Amino acid sequence: MMPNQQVAGSTPAKCKRRRENPAVVELTLLRERNFAIANVYYFIFGFGLFGSTVLIPEMLQTLFGYTATDAGLVLGPGAAVITVLAPFVARISPRIGSKRLLAFSFTAAALSFFYYSGMTTQTDYFHFALARAFQGFAYAFMFIPVSQLAYSYLPRNKNNKGSSIMNLCRNWGASFGIAFVTTMLERRTEYHQSVLVSHVTSADPSVRQFVTASSHFLVTRGSSTPDAIHQAYGMVGSMMTQQATMLAFMDCFHLLALIVLAGLPLAFLIRHFEIGKAAGAAH
Repeated sequence: MMPNQQVAGSTPAKCKRRRENPAVVELTLLRERNFAIANVYYFIFGFGLFGSTVLIPEMLQTLFGYTATDAGLVLGPGAAVITVLAPFVARISPRIGSKRLLAFSFTAAALSFFYYSGMTTQTDYFHFALARAFQGFAYAFMFIPVSQLAYSYLPRNKNNKGSSIMNLCRNWGASFGIAFVTTMLERRTEYHQSVLVSHVTSADPSVRQFVTASSHFLVTRGSSTPDAIHQAYGMVGSMMTQQATMLAFMDCFHLLALIVLAGLPLAFLIRHFEIGKAAGAAH
């Protein structure tokens, strides 16, 4: 008889759909309020951080002509601020409490995204780095409090499974954030291009003035009049594309700010606990 053949008359083994101790993810842990809120915080954190980490270098290289190295260096101050402030946050956390620190953290992070959304094509390197440092300052007040929150009422024997769920939520947030900003960037760019094209026409006095001045300049540099006019209109099109793309980036930062701001009201739902007397060890 073949190994896979079933003996006649025998009853096939039933697949056990529920287990008391799941091997990978134990979703019943999310019944505990503080642990569930901590996972939402991790999701929002991953959404905002990785979404902005994708947007910033792409914006700097596409619109400002930065090299990959220079665009990457803009992200450095954020990590540096988090590293420097970590010991300070650990010291003040027992006195201020996780609820207040988390409310402050996500409010400040939302403000940093609003700061990004107000930038223009004239913004310099310093202000981009400053905005990233501001974002790092906000998130520095999140890591320790959210870990204390997650393990506040979690049994010690569930720490490992709790950690796996938190990592899953953080990775989900990162994936959703990256997918969200890349999709919205494309759609908002198309939208702003259509609006600009409908308002900027060859009959517009400012456009005609720009084309006349630009074509005259090109003619003085040796171009023929038809070629100069063609190049001038091409410059108008390039500027509209640049402005539409910049507006799309700003829209994405504005949306990230609103999503991250959702972390503020969550702080009021946290169940009170005393740091140092949690059921589980800090992660």
